[in-house]
Amino acid sequence: MRYCGEMEKWHTSVMLNEVIDFIKIVPGGIYADLTFGEGGHSEAMLAAGAGKVIGVDRDEAALERYRASGAMKDDPRLELNLGPFSQLSRYLREPVDGILADLGVSTRQILSGERGFSLQEPGPLDMRMSQDDETLERLLDQISERDLSTELRRNVDLKGANRVARKLKRARGEGRLKGTSDLLGLFGHNWDELTPIFLALRMWVNEELGEVKQMVPQAMERLKVGGRLVLLTFHSTEDRQAKKLFKELGGITDTGLPPPTPPVAKILTRRPIPPSEEEIKRNPRSRSAKLRCVEKLPRQA
Repeated sequence: MRYCGEMEKWHTSVMLNEVIDFIKIVPGGIYADLTFGEGGHSEAMLAAGAGKVIGVDRDEAALERYRASGAMKDDPRLELNLGPFSQLSRYLREPVDGILADLGVSTRQILSGERGFSLQEPGPLDMRMSQDDETLERLLDQISERDLSTELRRNVDLKGANRVARKLKRARGEGRLKGTSDLLGLFGHNWDELTPIFLALRMWVNEELGEVKQMVPQAMERLKVGGRLVLLTFHSTEDRQAKKLFKELGGITDTGLPPPTPPVAKILTRRPIPPSEEEIKRNPRSRSAKLRCVEKLPRQA
């Protein structure tokens, strides 16, 4: 584990060993960490012999913290960029040997109420990864009940999405929904119900599924032949999307018919790789993680 600064919280990067094994560090190679966060995965890549790591994150506060006190903040091999990974072509100006995207939220974000990501700490209706985006508050005021239900269902296949959307819109209109703690009053302290609602709202605010869909083809373009793309997902909707995108890259069709275009990648994980039992015991937050990996193939004539 690594200490995360003034909040006296601990952050543990998930599946570090598996990420390093699958991304296949080439000594002196160039790698991209598209969800830099607290920097744990990037540090592991550098420690394993990477010649350069290009870190990207939407959260300006995370990058500022690392630039101030990160363990490898002065390492010339580390380059940090602010922005969404759906625009990775802006940051990757040369072919790279491997790309990682860890789709989880950092422990710091989960435990801090100030950004609205926490179930335990009261906070604003914000939930933005990037301060350039619209807040949850503004989005709730702008969207219809019907469209909100659609978004909740699309992001996490939320059960009772119509009922949840109705309660959220009604409470917002009546002035009973002003912060994240008000959600406890609406849905009670039922964490099994609240957790997927929080998740669906966060994914909607940050357009997380759309970000991944835009990122994957760009990542394949920027990878060298033999380079690898590693995705870490943390719930079933993300993993289904990763599986679908990787099957398309691998030329695998559900119909059994030949793919319309030749495969551009080899799927290295027939089934998603879970964290070890030892890691789950050490870091319970890792228990829902799944790793998938593809390797770029030579272009077929």
